[in-house]
Amino acid sequence: MTDLTALDPLGWEALKGALNQRVIIDRVRFVPSRKNRVWIIETNVRPVVVKRSLTGKCGNEFELLLRARNARLDTPLPLAKSGDYLVSEFVPGETCDVLINQMFSIAASEGIGRWLARFHTGLSDDGRYWIMSDAVPANFILSGEDIYGLDLEDSAIGDPLEDVGRMAASMLDTDPLFTPLKFDLCRRMIRSYERQSHVDIIEDVRPFISKHLQLDAKNRPLFRRILMGAAKSLEKGWPALA
Repeated sequence: MTDLTALDPLGWEALKGALNQRVIIDRVRFVPSRKNRVWIIETNVRPVVVKRSLTGKCGNEFELLLRARNARLDTPLPLAKSGDYLVSEFVPGETCDVLINQMFSIAASEGIGRWLARFHTGLSDDGRYWIMSDAVPANFILSGEDIYGLDLEDSAIGDPLEDVGRMAASMLDTDPLFTPLKFDLCRRMIRSYERQSHVDIIEDVRPFISKHLQLDAKNRPLFRRILMGAAKSLEKGWPALA
């Protein structure tokens, strides 16, 4: 039986090409991913992340990472692309889903808002905006005092409010769900986005949050009634507790 958690020869070739020298492997760690296969590989040169794309979007992510770096955004440095494999630098830190859902981090919430605003303005093309599409806390890392955005493979031209709405919905509908503290963190993220972008979106983004809560409800039958109720409420306005 094939071990799907093991890096195959094509992956090792991609790693060698990225580092452009013989390396000593200290440790290989398989990281669970919703859509791809990901390994963190520690070498005598530097730790790297090797991702095998199962979505056919490796090239898109490589290009977007380069553009984001050129726009001075904090993202992992892409080192090489080979077939379906992308090799990038390893960014140490804590993922923002843990920081927000367990530690209720204001720094993570506001940092994500700033990062999204810089992404939308920094990668705009003649009035068209690139959006992350999969903007959820798990795709951000707090490294030191800086927020890094990860997983840009789904990035496409779109409405920036989709990203902010997706992020807000993900913050609100993860455990603990819809608490006053979660609403506060959500609004802090949005206000931080506004300060960075100089655009007032606090009311315009509500329909987008509602939309993504309804989309999440379709995939979470046990929470469908709660999510749909919150979505309908947000269509009318922000709750008083927020």
